[in-house]
Amino acid sequence: MKTCNYSINIFQEAINHCRWKTVLQTVIQQINISDYHNNTFEEIIFKIYTICKNVYGIGMLTIYDITSGICRYHNINIDKVYIIGKGPKKAVNILNIKTKKKNINNYIKIKYVNIIDIINAFDVNNYKLDKNIRNTRNGDILETFICNWQKNKSFI
Repeated sequence: MKTCNYSINIFQEAINHCRWKTVLQTVIQQINISDYHNNTFEEIIFKIYTICKNVYGIGMLTIYDITSGICRYHNINIDKVYIIGKGPKKAVNILNIKTKKKNINNYIKIKYVNIIDIINAFDVNNYKLDKNIRNTRNGDILETFICNWQKNKSFI
């Protein structure tokens, strides 16, 4: 196994989100984590997308989760909040933030918002925002935060 024993921890979020766990395990075994050491988020997500694009049961949320796990492992900062999955989509709707679109290598079209957009929306709407979250420059941390935050909010 190329990913060794640490793969479970690195890819735990992907495993949690994916319904096709046996298929995902096969994909994870193809990933050599050290191959991504000097890559950017965009380079990594494109490479993971290339591995997964024809695998039935593996979608963009799982591809993002695999990518973010690799980024965390290599301390690669994700400087945008990528809006993939129902939780972040609901959160940006509640916060009334307009998403932007990024085209990665002319294959992946992905929605995102800037970190400052979320912080400003929390301020404008008088929602409490923890100091550590407010000061983060890591979009993946903020993505996880808004995904969990929106579970306690509803459209009024």
